[in-house]
Amino acid sequence: PSSAAERAIAALAAGGGLLLVALAYPRGMGMGDVKLAAMMGVYLGDAVAPAILVGFLAGSLVGVALLLRHGSAARKAAVPFGPFLALGGLVGLLAGEAVVDWYVDSFFSA
Repeated sequence: PSSAAERAIAALAAGGGLLLVALAYPRGMGMGDVKLAAMMGVYLGDAVAPAILVGFLAGSLVGVALLLRHGSAARKAAVPFGPFLALGGLVGLLAGEAVVDWYVDSFFSA
């Protein structure tokens, strides 16, 4: 309960960020991804940031692999983003706090 405000902010930031992407390009991302990111924010708190970054990185690697294999025809292929978010959520759960602490200590400590 003491971290409820922090977790609410993380849920709004994660879900809101993906909501903007889904509204900008509705065929590219579904609302399920938005809801998943928001719930990851609720459960992971500030560790949702590295979780979403890992999800984007993993999805990007698969997209690049598809482009290399199939050429420009792969641009029309739909690849679900949810599994990559789930992978990022697992990374956020296991190492997210350590990544956030490392980042804050490295770049924002005096």
